[in-house]
Amino acid sequence: MRILRLELEGFGPYLDRQEIDFTAFETEGLFAITGRTGAGKSTILDAICFALYDKVPRYEKAEPVLRSHFCGEDDPTSVTLDYELGTQQYRVWRSPAYERAKKRGTGTTTKGAEAKLYVRRDADWEILAAMPREVGEHVGATVPLTGDQFLQVILLAQGRFAEFLKADTSERRTVLRSLFGTRRFEDLEQHLREIAKTKQAAVDAADAQLAGLVERAAALIGLDVPAVAERDAFWDDASAETTRTLTLATAARGEAAEVAEETAAALNEAREVERARERLARAQATMTELEAHAYEQSAREARVAAARRAVPVLGPMRESERASRAEADATEALARAREVAAADAVAGLAWPVGDLADAGEADLRTRESELAGEIGALSSALAAERSLSSLEVAHTRATEAVAAATEAAEETRAALAALPERERELREAAEASGAAAARIDDLASAVERAEAAVEAHGLVERLSGAIDRARAAEAGAAEKHAAAATAHANLVQRRLRSQAAHLATELEDGAPCPVCGATDHPSPAQPSDDHVTDESVDAAYEALQTADRVLAGARDARAEADRDLAGAREKAGDSDAEAAAAALEDARTAHAAAQEAAAERDRLARELEALAARENALTQQLDAQTGAVAAAQEAVTRAATELASARELAAHRPEGYATVAAYADALASAKALLARLVAATGAADDAAMARAKATTALDEALASSGLEGLDAAREAGLEPAELTRLETLAEAYRNDLAAARAVVAELSDRDLPPEPADLEALTSAAVEDAGARDAAIEAATAAASRARDLDALARQYTGLGESTASARAERDVVATLADALEGKAPNERRLRLESFVLASKLERIVAAANTRLRTMSSGQYQLEHDDSAQYRGKETGLALRIADAHTGQARSTRSLSGGETFLASLSLALGLAETVTAEAGGIELSTLFIDEGFGSLDGDTLEVAMSTLNDLRDSGRTVGLISHVEAMHDAIPARLEVTKAADGSSRVEVRVGEVD
Repeated sequence: MRILRLELEGFGPYLDRQEIDFTAFETEGLFAITGRTGAGKSTILDAICFALYDKVPRYEKAEPVLRSHFCGEDDPTSVTLDYELGTQQYRVWRSPAYERAKKRGTGTTTKGAEAKLYVRRDADWEILAAMPREVGEHVGATVPLTGDQFLQVILLAQGRFAEFLKADTSERRTVLRSLFGTRRFEDLEQHLREIAKTKQAAVDAADAQLAGLVERAAALIGLDVPAVAERDAFWDDASAETTRTLTLATAARGEAAEVAEETAAALNEAREVERARERLARAQATMTELEAHAYEQSAREARVAAARRAVPVLGPMRESERASRAEADATEALARAREVAAADAVAGLAWPVGDLADAGEADLRTRESELAGEIGALSSALAAERSLSSLEVAHTRATEAVAAATEAAEETRAALAALPERERELREAAEASGAAAARIDDLASAVERAEAAVEAHGLVERLSGAIDRARAAEAGAAEKHAAAATAHANLVQRRLRSQAAHLATELEDGAPCPVCGATDHPSPAQPSDDHVTDESVDAAYEALQTADRVLAGARDARAEADRDLAGAREKAGDSDAEAAAAALEDARTAHAAAQEAAAERDRLARELEALAARENALTQQLDAQTGAVAAAQEAVTRAATELASARELAAHRPEGYATVAAYADALASAKALLARLVAATGAADDAAMARAKATTALDEALASSGLEGLDAAREAGLEPAELTRLETLAEAYRNDLAAARAVVAELSDRDLPPEPADLEALTSAAVEDAGARDAAIEAATAAASRARDLDALARQYTGLGESTASARAERDVVATLADALEGKAPNERRLRLESFVLASKLERIVAAANTRLRTMSSGQYQLEHDDSAQYRGKETGLALRIADAHTGQARSTRSLSGGETFLASLSLALGLAETVTAEAGGIELSTLFIDEGFGSLDGDTLEVAMSTLNDLRDSGRTVGLISHVEAMHDAIPARLEVTKAADGSSRVEVRVGEVD
């Protein structure tokens, strides 16, 4: 893989677009990335990683801040990277999410992340993907390195070198797993452990079920729960006991049922005889009593027969009497109506010709219809007469509305005529304010820069003393760390030399020796003056860990102080504090004036908008008022026409009536008078006809009844309720007498015992025998149920026991395999499966690293892969030690000095890169970046490191180094210089073949 070109804009400290052509360094092969602290050297590496993987190494544990602080709201932020894989060139463009100005209105909105991927086809770039997710998928498919692998083999970022060198087995396994994709082995371990847990749970559940079955069986038959070894005999004894109990209970149930059946039959027979004796006595008594009242029954039936003959006559007789009364009332009412009509004031209008008393019903109805027609003909005149007052008011109001609408329209025209002059005045003032406010954004930025410069001057003064204290603290921590590492290494070596004495302290008489197995210990080794305990080694290791953390903290504090001071100096610029304060005051004054002009410009703009709105409103108002004048004039004309028409219609009425309404009321009264006479005449005629019809019906009913006359019918008649009561009594007498005679006839011939039976004694005996039978049935049922339940429990126990044996065997096999893969017994080396696989990778990495470390350390050092057992059962398999040819011993990598740590870390990183490259399919890595502390090396060691880097260059790679070491700058003519512009943002410049 080869990095060709990088373009940044609005990214980190780079505001303006910067282009870096890395192919310019291919001839030299080795180039330095130089610049002041905080200028943005590491940002170049961040941009490469962001373009490919949408992540930045330094922000792995924090929220990324990618957009430049120098960007305005409308400035873009993007990174473009060209790279080559084999013979194919690709271009990836990315832009992170950030806040930008809204295209409409004020304020900001969040712009989403964007990305595009292109491939070069001849001279053109052809797009492959246009969405961030699609770009990530394409890069993952074409670039044979993951993001973590890329950071280990191409982009060696700050702080990542020594992590892998000083890590313990678990931490190193995490790094190697991400590089070589061996998580599947850990997943296999977890999967087997889950299977083992499942198998164990199945066995535990089966054991619990077996115990539960035995407990249920013991409770069922009332025995004690047996021990596990006695369970088979328990099931045989329990089966025999339930069988014997069931046989006895079944025999007792049969005997009790037979006795209870005989006793119940005797009781039922006695009860039947006594019920027959009681029925016969009751029937004889009833028959005697009813026969004594035979005369009363005969009279009752005669009275009912006479009343039934009178029923058809009584109804017509009552109807005839009612019709005679109605006829008399109707005749009287007709006479009174004629008298009232003759005296009424409208009698002449109602009946203008002849005597009203002689008029028949038909003539009256004809005259009534004529009056109704005359009333209908007056409807138009009546309506016109009623509307006269409202029409007069409407005509007056319409005349007034014409005058008001005309006046309002004239006022609106005058207001419109005055608007153009006011608009001209406002526009002139707005143009003047706008010109003054145009520079407000530039002046605000100037205020911010001036404030930052003033603040930076104060910060430089405060930080100048802090940097010296941080450097002194770092030097002291480094000395303590080296001493702690040496002490820990010495204790470990002494502990190994005194291991025999340590084992001897744990020997016991009669117990086998863990080394030779003997139970006799005649001459155990004794601790020497050089003896070291595990506690001493652990204490030294803890002290080393503490010193390591203190040193890391001191280095971070010193680096942070360096960055803070450099950043403060860059922000402060070249001027002094007094000039910065004066510039800030001037900038604030100019900005305040621009703000006042902007406020006035906005106010005038709002007034212009209001003026335009008023002009539009007045125009619409004038249009509406003009229409209102025309409408009012039409209303005047319409009201005058309607008023004249109504007056003409209201004048048509007979003489003698003041108004049409008075004439209409007189006609209505005359019509009502005739209606009353029509109703009275008709009622009298109807009543006469009804009386004649009722008289005829009465004569016919009396003739067919057989009664002598109306008086006889009245005497024989009864009220319906009384007739019904007498009929019911007669029917009941007949039915009761017939029923009593039937019972006497049925039971007179039956042979009944002379003495009553003792039902109480028979009932008591039947109840007692039935209870005994029920108890025997219940006992037999319970015994059968217990036998069935015990048999079912026994079958479940047998089946479950057979399946448990196979489950136990499977559990043992899986649990043993899971323990072995996790580095537990029987795995004597305590080496996990994944660590075993990664150990082979680590051996290859160490071999590749040592080819360079031996050269850079002049043969003194080489790395060793350590898979021996660790203290206190710690995880093994991926440990590293450093072998020192001067002492002939291997020690902890943490005991190396700062320069030695850098050389070992660089060698290990390069070995790791070569191994990962081979694992990724043998891809060619033509570009390498190193961002690490060359400043910890002395002059001779620096030359050795430079020689190693030259070897990398000679092998065809282009190597970029970020360093502040002046000796390296002098030795490397090719440079990528990062400088600060006047506004504080950064610039890059490629310089090849130049030596200062």
